[in-house]
Amino acid sequence: MIRPATEADIPAIVAMSRLFYGTTHYADWCEMDDATVGAQARTLLSDHVMLVAEVDGVVVGMVGLFVAPFLFNANVTGAYEVVWYVDPSARGGRIAWSLLKAIEPACKAKGATRIQMVHMPNSPPQAAALYERFGYTHSETSYTKQLHS
Repeated sequence: MIRPATEADIPAIVAMSRLFYGTTHYADWCEMDDATVGAQARTLLSDHVMLVAEVDGVVVGMVGLFVAPFLFNANVTGAYEVVWYVDPSARGGRIAWSLLKAIEPACKAKGATRIQMVHMPNSPPQAAALYERFGYTHSETSYTKQLHS
């Protein structure tokens, strides 16, 4: 079942974020701070879009997006992915698909007319294929550099 996240889901969101974070290049930058993740999740669930996937009463997936005006035209509102994650034990079914499908009406309800999802270097290749099946097109690639003092 896909549903809007609640305050009671914050511990599960933080725990899944920790699993996700460890697989990313961001983990090379700094340690994840649970309080920061919890605060961001609260912001998403109260003012933006934060959905969870639940199986037998256990949260096994999540997707969160900020909804904001487009940089180049404030009359256009976009939804920008912050996190999309499914616990490895729950992969292989339709949870990722269900989360992706559920964000469309949730983002529309917040006024978004576009959704931008992220594909990281360590994202599973099937994520890009799923985006394309849903009608997403490749729009951007980013590069990151650590600044040293």
